[in-house]
Amino acid sequence: MDEMLRIAVDPGQNGGVAYSFLGKTYAVKMPPTDYDLVALLAGLGKQSRLVELYLEEPSTGGWGPASKHSVGKLQFNVGVIYGASIALGFKTHRVRPAIWMKTHPVGTKGDRTSTQWKNILKARASELFPDHPVTLATCDALLILHAAARGEIK
Repeated sequence: MDEMLRIAVDPGQNGGVAYSFLGKTYAVKMPPTDYDLVALLAGLGKQSRLVELYLEEPSTGGWGPASKHSVGKLQFNVGVIYGASIALGFKTHRVRPAIWMKTHPVGTKGDRTSTQWKNILKARASELFPDHPVTLATCDALLILHAAARGEIK
């Protein structure tokens, strides 16, 4: 019987991909090109017939000072990842940030700067994965993966 391969993706330009399989967890920075991203997903998909991918959906507004380029890249990445996931036959879950964030006891962003908030998320991921080199790029994907593995998001 195949073991479940779980993949979690923070699709931002500075996001990452985390995955767990056979009791081990891995995380990488978002690949530099669409081709590299799809190749990573296709390669991972060869490991198991049972693959679930958790894709963070971008919020619908409130982008603040984000550039049009970074918002556009985020939206484009979501489309590439979603399309590749479906084409590869992965069971795909689209997850809003507010949903996965509620599964971690870190509060809300509130009046914190984006940097302060990301550092809080990185610290939480480091607590959960003490033997893993957590970075700002991979912390969200690791937290999504953790919530998925515990059945806290669907």
